[in-house]
Amino acid sequence: MIEWRWTVGRAEKKTGRRKRRGGLLFGLVAGAVAGLLLAPKSGKETRQQLLGDGGIGAQVDRIKGAIGAGKDSAGDQNEALRRKIEETRERLRNQMDAGGNGMGGEDAYGGPAGTASGDLS
Repeated sequence: MIEWRWTVGRAEKKTGRRKRRGGLLFGLVAGAVAGLLLAPKSGKETRQQLLGDGGIGAQVDRIKGAIGAGKDSAGDQNEALRRKIEETRERLRNQMDAGGNGMGGEDAYGGPAGTASGDLS
């Protein structure tokens, strides 16, 4: 049912979104059905290709393994990022301590803090 709450234009937009979603869903289902019906392989060959030798259980195990590997990789990257942030914090603290007011010491590129690269002659 259409909500005519605010303006006719907004209600028309909501109806258009629903039509697009319905059309997208219909297209996805129709494409999947057509792909299966028009495939050059037999049903047995298609199932073998989709499920592999171990059936659906093997596919589930393979997906769980991939998820676990992704979690491990994300954890490693998270730890590396935390180390890099802590190193940067420590470097910035040292620079601030060396300069007192933040204008002394060296910048990240080894030059005097508070100067641009073109300021040095």
